[in-house]
Amino acid sequence: MSAISLHDCYTQDVGRAFATGTQALVRLLLEQARQDRQAGLNTRGLVSGYPGSPLGGLDHELHRAKSFLDTDGILFQPAVNEELAATALWGSQHIHLYDQPDIDGVFGLWYGKGPGLDRSLDALRHANMGGVSRYGGLVFAVGDDATGKSSTVAYQSEQTLIAAGVPFFYPRSVHDIIPMGLQAFALSRHAGCCVGLKIVVDTADTSAIIDLGARPRLTEADDDTRPVYIGKHDAALLRESRLYDVRLPAVTDFQIRHAINHCISPDPKQPATNSGKLGIIAVGKAVLEVIEALTSLGAAQYTDRGIGLLSIGMPWPIAPQILTDFASRYDEILVVEEKRPIVEDQLARAVVNIEKRGVISGKHCPQGTPLIPQTGELSHKLLCEVIHARAASHAIQLDAISVTEQPENLPTIATRTPWFCAGCPHNSSTKLPDGEITGMGIGCHSISGFLTPDAITNYTQMGGEGAFWIGRAPFSSHQHSFQNMGDGTYAHSGYLGVRAAVAAGVNMTFKLLYNGAVAMTGGQAVSGGQTPWMISAQLAAEGVRDIAIVTDQPDAFPADAVWAKNAKIYHRHELMDVQNRLKTIKGVTALIYVQSCATELRRGRKRGTIADRAETIVINDAVCEGCGDCAEKSNCVAVKPLWRPEGDKKQIDPSLCNKDFSCINGFCPSFVTLTGASQPRPKHMTLPDHITLPEPTLPSGISNIFIAGIGGTGVSTLSAILVMAAHIDGIAGQAVNQTGLSQKNGGVTSQVRLSRDQDLTTRMVRLPARGASLLMGCDGVVAANDLALASLNKTTTTAIVNTTLDPVGVAGVGIGSLVDEDLVLGRLAAVMERQKIHQIDASDLANRLFGSTTSSTMILLGWAVQNGHIPLTINAIETALRLNAVDIDQNIAALQWGRLLAVDEELVFSLTQPAPSPDIPQSAASLVRYFSTQLTAYQNAAYAAEFSSVITAFIDRLDRAGLDVDHFGRKAARVLYRAMAIKDEYEVARLLTLPEFRQNLAKTAGTTAKITYHLAPPLLSWIKDKDGHPRKLRFGGWITAFLRGLGAMRWMRGQWYDPFGYGRHKRQDQQHRDDVICWLQQLANLPHPIAADQLDALLDVMLSIRGYGHVRDKNYNVARPQIDRHINAIIMAGPSVSTAAE
Repeated sequence: MSAISLHDCYTQDVGRAFATGTQALVRLLLEQARQDRQAGLNTRGLVSGYPGSPLGGLDHELHRAKSFLDTDGILFQPAVNEELAATALWGSQHIHLYDQPDIDGVFGLWYGKGPGLDRSLDALRHANMGGVSRYGGLVFAVGDDATGKSSTVAYQSEQTLIAAGVPFFYPRSVHDIIPMGLQAFALSRHAGCCVGLKIVVDTADTSAIIDLGARPRLTEADDDTRPVYIGKHDAALLRESRLYDVRLPAVTDFQIRHAINHCISPDPKQPATNSGKLGIIAVGKAVLEVIEALTSLGAAQYTDRGIGLLSIGMPWPIAPQILTDFASRYDEILVVEEKRPIVEDQLARAVVNIEKRGVISGKHCPQGTPLIPQTGELSHKLLCEVIHARAASHAIQLDAISVTEQPENLPTIATRTPWFCAGCPHNSSTKLPDGEITGMGIGCHSISGFLTPDAITNYTQMGGEGAFWIGRAPFSSHQHSFQNMGDGTYAHSGYLGVRAAVAAGVNMTFKLLYNGAVAMTGGQAVSGGQTPWMISAQLAAEGVRDIAIVTDQPDAFPADAVWAKNAKIYHRHELMDVQNRLKTIKGVTALIYVQSCATELRRGRKRGTIADRAETIVINDAVCEGCGDCAEKSNCVAVKPLWRPEGDKKQIDPSLCNKDFSCINGFCPSFVTLTGASQPRPKHMTLPDHITLPEPTLPSGISNIFIAGIGGTGVSTLSAILVMAAHIDGIAGQAVNQTGLSQKNGGVTSQVRLSRDQDLTTRMVRLPARGASLLMGCDGVVAANDLALASLNKTTTTAIVNTTLDPVGVAGVGIGSLVDEDLVLGRLAAVMERQKIHQIDASDLANRLFGSTTSSTMILLGWAVQNGHIPLTINAIETALRLNAVDIDQNIAALQWGRLLAVDEELVFSLTQPAPSPDIPQSAASLVRYFSTQLTAYQNAAYAAEFSSVITAFIDRLDRAGLDVDHFGRKAARVLYRAMAIKDEYEVARLLTLPEFRQNLAKTAGTTAKITYHLAPPLLSWIKDKDGHPRKLRFGGWITAFLRGLGAMRWMRGQWYDPFGYGRHKRQDQQHRDDVICWLQQLANLPHPIAADQLDALLDVMLSIRGYGHVRDKNYNVARPQIDRHINAIIMAGPSVSTAAE
């Protein structure tokens, strides 16, 4: 066997090759060109379209395959939008009418998602009515997002294609894309019309091992003289007649001749009898889903049960005789198709006049009750239930359905919704002045609709941005509206929305979010995009009255850039002021927000094409109050929670941080930046040489693997590696990813099927309900969600789950939240055996081994392989990792460490020497001792003794009252400690210069990094930010000695000569400290019982007072009235009069 390459799907003529759905489409073009050459034709190819799920990655793959396309004479022309792409492709069919080419023709492939089909329908209808050239041909690859997972609508393309008279194919799986695509081109040339190719998630987002030699046998018609091809200036009625009277009959002729729609079983060549009971007509991907359901029902040999199966590969138009021949054999015909009926309606028309026909079921059963839904997508569980029910009505015995419902009263878990990437410019650019509502657009910025739904309008179509307000403005109570628009949308069609708004004379501000990439679909360059200064000139020419350029780097623009005369550049920290000014201007204004896409910056830095920012950001968790102002300011997922004895705090996850640094704007002195940072290389990269791992046992049968993780963490890559490894091992493998918009920090899943002894080409790519043999929970939140639980089996599923639970979004911001580990385990244990749930802190181990959490998925994979849950050899997996060519050594090392973890967990921990996590006292007494030690360092032993005296008396009262001492005692201790350990200037200075903190900085960035502090000293409080608050300033390492000295002067705290003791904040903090002491003493001395829920609520409100300066003021002002109400309620809740009398 020759060496396997990632390019085999393009270079090999025959044999097996790994391919994704998008690669299969590229191979289709190459195959068409090669077949034309073999037939003696001198043709060229043209491919054009616009990316969108589930075809979002096609143009990426076309760019990567450019050298192969060039070799075979295929031009890839990225389009400004789908409509113009369709027009260009039809133009390629005219070359023999108006040009003198030296080629025989141009075959063309248009691609786009469903809404792009809608947008292009005028152009596509013209092309289909007008016809194609004899040796050209046009195929439309339409991506259908059936559930609207990454679209504004749940889409079905069939009706649109039929309305334009476009016949179309529906591949069952990725294996069908190339042969059906070749048939589509042949049909286009034969019938002179355009031909559709319906692509769904199960074909586009799939990876499989395909047979490159599976080419269709194409035959020519005897009569090839029909006038089906494009002509010059054909009249409208002539074009209509040719389509419906000549071309479409030629389509059905081609369909019959090539058995595109065919009976899988029984043999169609046998004479028709009416002895069958249930005939099933399955459409597209439903063919494999029906076969899977029949297998699950114990009817793999379904013909023996009186069941037949007709496979529909071309849902429209279907030759009537195909339907009547099949229908005449059975008592009932069940039509299985996704969404609205297409084949069922054709079946009803075809059989209405035949004598022997059975009843029809599909969207409804014969009695008229609903059967198969016409919305959403098909599921294995649904098909099992439908087929079982219809078979039972004909006394066909099938196995009992073993698919169980989800347990009742299962506790709910947060959905991992999409979130802006760390450092995403939209974290800042989408913020609005208070009370404003903005129009939603198409693009990553629409994620704000998940985060702040009340501040943004409904979706509209791409290019409709702004027109919402044109219709609302005359009747609205608002005088002005903002409208978000990405630079990709602006180039695509959004420019016309600006023109329409100017023409309508409405008051609105277009926020053009310029990040230099179509980031929603993978970071492609904007086709037809312009520079920000060119856009400013266009906007000014259209009549936009005022243009503000807002950016994080005002000095980065070229000196010779020519801006519109009414354009002015601002720094992004002036964003709110700029928006407040623009909204007062009559007419249309524009704000062009310029900041590079964070993900593209990260990719560029990783590839070495963009210089890395020579700074690293660190939070001193001892200084941090956990107020969350940094998270509010940045909305950044790299700001993670950190639990310490004092309570929850914040930290920066270096694995996610894209160095946007907007978190520094949080009003907190805990931030330091390190310049020239160079993180020391971890010591434990590879296993010690003396360790030999046994070869794992490989399971037989089909291994069904469900992988659950967070978008952007390598889940889809992992599934592709598994399928490639299956190819290397010479076994069967396929996988489907469900990503879309979820790639932006949302939940991403992959369903992988592998087998050493069974063929998978006739099995559906998704896992059967309750069919998972292994759950790989790279993220516990996604692993415990309903989609994953539906695949788990009570007795046969094994789960390996990463115990690190990242917040959903940014904890405490918008819908951001934390998920409890017990909730994850509880949901999993409800549907599978508890002893089969294995937990590994893979993220922590990866971080210790490699200084990053990115290899945690490989550690989980190593554990699963070594325990015999995956039928792949170690050599195959390692070879696949080398072919992937990303962090090869690290990923192979992570795989080996995961294997060792399965063999000897204790040895792994002894070798990696996990850093001791901060000891979080579990009892109230231990926490009191901890805080007493801290307060001694804070001030002195006497101060600590006062703390101990007050809190001990309170805890004793809890004990006497029979309340939970540890629960309430810990909370009360934190309340009192926070009130007494006031983070004044002395304490902040002391904590910033603690030797332990300096040691942590050295571990993070080496000993040579230069430190910068970000502080707002009281002596400089007259320097204000735009909101009138003291502005944080940068101080270099020279101030360290001063801070160390200031920290040593804490003995001055509370004295009359304390220079900081007279400030308003200091006095308020001291008063709060005294109040807390007084409150706890009052509660300790109450003569009557305290209700537990009242006490819990009171302590929670007290704990909400945290932060610095105006942030603390805000929290204090909100909490203080609540505290007073709670205290009064508790005091007044004494014994009743009758009880007191007793």
